[in-house]
Parts: sequence; structure tokens; C-alpha cells
Amino acid sequence: MNNRKENSGAEHQLTYRQEILSRFFGFVQNTDSFYMVGAASMGKTRLLDFLMRADIQDHYLKAQSKKTWLVRVDLNRMPVVDNWGFYFFELLLSSIILCCISRKDIDQDILKELVDIDSELIKSRDVLFALRYFEWGVGKICQKYDVKICFLFDEFDEAYRKMPHEIFAQLRAIRDANKNFLIYALLLRNPPKKIRAGNDNESFYELLSRNAIGIGPYSMTDTLNIIQNLEEDWGMQLTPTIKEKLGQVSGGHPGIIKALMSLVKDPAIASRLENNTDWIPWFCKQETILEECRKIWLGLDQDERLTLLAPFRGEKSIDTSAFNLLALKGILKGNGMFSPFFEYYLKSGLAKTDDA
Repeated sequence: MNNRKENSGAEHQLTYRQEILSRFFGFVQNTDSFYMVGAASMGKTRLLDFLMRADIQDHYLKAQSKKTWLVRVDLNRMPVVDNWGFYFFELLLSSIILCCISRKDIDQDILKELVDIDSELIKSRDVLFALRYFEWGVGKICQKYDVKICFLFDEFDEAYRKMPHEIFAQLRAIRDANKNFLIYALLLRNPPKKIRAGNDNESFYELLSRNAIGIGPYSMTDTLNIIQNLEEDWGMQLTPTIKEKLGQVSGGHPGIIKALMSLVKDPAIASRLENNTDWIPWFCKQETILEECRKIWLGLDQDERLTLLAPFRGEKSIDTSAFNLLALKGILKGNGMFSPFFEYYLKSGLAKTDDA
């Protein structure tokens, strides 16, 4: 059985996504809150799995790793209810417990104490209890045990949009009480200011407003490593020329890489790629490639779509804010697209806007 499939992220080298992770762990070391923005199918989950590995945290945090907890908070675990205060803070407390269970260096007394508190909290279903227990748990871990906590709020767009402003104020207050120990990291499809245009959570927003990390396509080194891993997993034998061409045209997009590899499993298609200088147009029209482009397109807002289509419509003015966001997401590289396949998708008329 393939160990890489059993252990997500285990196949990657220490240098995997280092252009992102060097900034990520830099913010963690400096105790600065931040947010991460990525387009659809850019490998966010794989990146999270990778950075949660103990050896990766040791590599980037060095001596700080034993006293730094990355607490992954999956908002998909939160019930769809109106009682935000209780369920959100209970989720955070539960996420700390899951983090403790996954660590080998955890103090069993603090773990037992947290589990007991969470059990009592669930029975009470009281909003104030949830807040106070969470404050107590974070304060004790940080102040008594000298541990830095970084909450990774995954799938946070909808929660950031809907969450009552009082909870943001409470999060800010808890952070201020543990200023040198507590970090909030938001994983989003769009920047916070775009999701929640009002200023009712300004004190929380200012913690991370200047600290943005884009989750864009893979670097060429990572792309070629991914191609090699798939080649081994799928029992394929590709020439260096083919792998280099696949790496270049994929633009480093994880979904497109996999789609291309599924096509070149067929030796006749692989031969077409290696021997034909005009091979790109044929690949552009393949449904598996178009589907990946469609996923990217559907994950964009209207202003981003209009900005991407503007050059093909002969429009000279651009939305600077949308342009910068597309660059942060890695969809725009310089003044061009990250991949010729996505450029074809935009030119082909398949990319529809809301005003079409």
C-alpha cells in the first residue's frame, strides 16, 4: 500500500511550498495574526496537512516548535444554528483538545482538565460559560504553560461574513489579554475587507489587515515533484521532456496537473505531446482540463471575472483592487495568465459573467 496516500502530505520534501510557509511561520514566530487567500483547487487542504506535521514545524520554528501549538479550526464542524456565541467558543475549545491529543509532548493533566471542562460546557449550552471557559483555557495554556497558540480558521468565509460583531470583539479582547502568545490565522477565498465591508469588527480586522499570504499555484520545483509522485503512484513512465512541458503549461495548478497526468497515461497522447510542436490547442479543448478551469472561474467574484475578461473585450480600464487580488491568488502572473489553458478558457466564450 502507498504510504503517501495514507499520510497526506508525507510525500513532500521540506522545501514544499516554502515561498508560502516561510511567511506563514514568520508571522507565527512574530506572534502576528494574518490571513491566507487562495482560489479554488489551489491545494489549501494539502498545504494545511503538510504544515501540521511535527517535522515541518520543527524545521521552520526550530526551538519554538515545542511551545507553539497550531490549532486547526474547521468551521464545517460547527452546527448551522443561530447560537453563535456558544457553538463557536465550544468549537475552539474542542479544537484545542484535538490539538492536544495529536501532540506527543502534551501535559496529560491539562488535557484531562480541558476535556472535563468541555464536557460540562456542552451540558450547559450557556453562551457566557462558553466564553469564560474558553478565556480560562487559553489564558492557562498561554500564561501558566508558556505556550503560543495559533488558531487556523479553515473555511472561514461564511463565518467571517455572518458572525456577530460581539464575537470579533471578544476574540480581540482575549488576544489582548495574551498578546505575546495568541495568533489568529484566517483561511479564506477572498480578503476579509471584501467579505465584510462594514467596520463593525474593525478592532479585530486591524490585527491582520496588513498581513496577507496568497495561496497560489505551485512553484516549478514543487510542480515537477508532484508530477513525479503521480508518475510513481500511477505506474507511468514519462520522459523528462514531457514532464517539463506538463509543468510549464499547468502553471503549477494542482487540479490541472492531475488532469494532464490522467490524459498522458495514454501513450498515444503522451507521444502527441512530445513529438508535436503544436500540441497545446488540443489539450486546451479536453473536458478534464476545461473542468479545472471552470472550477477556478466559478470560485471568482464578478469583479475578478470582469477584470480577467477585460483584455479580450478590448477594455483598457481595469479594477485595480480586483487585479491585485488576482495577482495575490496567483491567477495573474505579471500581465498574463498563470496557464495557457486558463487563457484559452477565457478567450473561448465558456467563461460567463453574471451580466452575460
